Amino acid sequence: MTYRVGIIGCGSIARTHADGYLRVANAEMVAVADPHPVAREQFCEEFGIPNAYASVEEMVAKEDLDIASVCTWHLLHPDCTIDAANGGVPGIICEKPMAIGIGEADRMLDACEKNGTKLVVSHQRRFTPGWVKARALMREKVIGDAVMVQGQVAQGLINWATHTIDGIRFVLDDLETEWVMGAVERQTNRFERDTPIEDACMGLIAFANGAQALVQADLNRPGEQAGHFQIRGSEGLMEVTENSVRVFNAMTNGWEDVEIVADEGYRAIGGETNADSVRELIAWLEGGNEHRSSGRKARATVEIMMALFESARQHRVVHLPLEEMGYPLQLMIEEGKLPVAVPGRYDIRAFLNPEGMDEAAYRRLRAEGVSHSAAMRQLAEEKQ
Repeated sequence: MTYRVGIIGCGSIARTHADGYLRVANAEMVAVADPHPVAREQFCEEFGIPNAYASVEEMVAKEDLDIASVCTWHLLHPDCTIDAANGGVPGIICEKPMAIGIGEADRMLDACEKNGTKLVVSHQRRFTPGWVKARALMREKVIGDAVMVQGQVAQGLINWATHTIDGIRFVLDDLETEWVMGAVERQTNRFERDTPIEDACMGLIAFANGAQALVQADLNRPGEQAGHFQIRGSEGLMEVTENSVRVFNAMTNGWEDVEIVADEGYRAIGGETNADSVRELIAWLEGGNEHRSSGRKARATVEIMMALFESARQHRVVHLPLEEMGYPLQLMIEEGKLPVAVPGRYDIRAFLNPEGMDEAAYRRLRAEGVSHSAAMRQLAEEKQ
């Protein structure tokens, strides 16, 4: 069987999804949905997709889709997912973060359950060889039981740190979380894809087995990557990236690299990780095990992030399950708890917004072989 795929949103992240689908022999991209004509036109031309629509509803009504990829900005994830599920799409892969607030995540899960839809969230780093190996080594107790995990990341909690938190959960076998304590700074009016975010934050996460994790966002070097973290165990240490694992225990006589077999040029975003995620969704649709990045598991990652913000809002430890259904950072802003010291709204992903884009210049750059993301960045810089 060939699985018919529709892409919702034709921006940069959609291209990483498309890159994955191209590597899956029994998946075929047949349609896209995007309100911006030039975006869907260029995307269809780039990937040889025959049909384009201005709305999700129209696409799912006219195309007999098996899978839909939701590649929009964060705040549109719930409605696009729900529209696809209500339209009868059996499998959905939604970009991370799943939603802004667990109330929105629950809306998505409820719609998918009602319609019998399998929902996956694109925490595709769960397929990277480093993370997979680290998970296996932790199961083997190569460094004993996990005691403390530390992760440092840039680009905001909901943007990149969602991968860090999800990766820690994955390597620790998706442990249940008991409580979270968080701290937040927001001196500037900072946004990411139209969603208000913090300048910096940190959170202490306590898991049910006694292990803890300390996650810092935008408190370290600007280039800190989402896939890197360190684990202190009862019998040793482990350093984890998407493509490598190092271990220090009684048997290694110092730090020792763990052998990992990965294709040359293996990337954490796009390519084989997205393809592996698609293949696992297809296996799930065909009666296999729950996807390792299912919506149910992704909700737990969203809950931790929202609990971190709620802890800062309430000035106390927050025990899970989290009661606040909304976006606690937004609530703090509305309540005057995070007054802006440096005026002027800015969005760290503003260059990706197609509103007001010089369409002729964009087409020219793309015809010259400039990538979508690079073209958008160049046009944004020229407008300033």
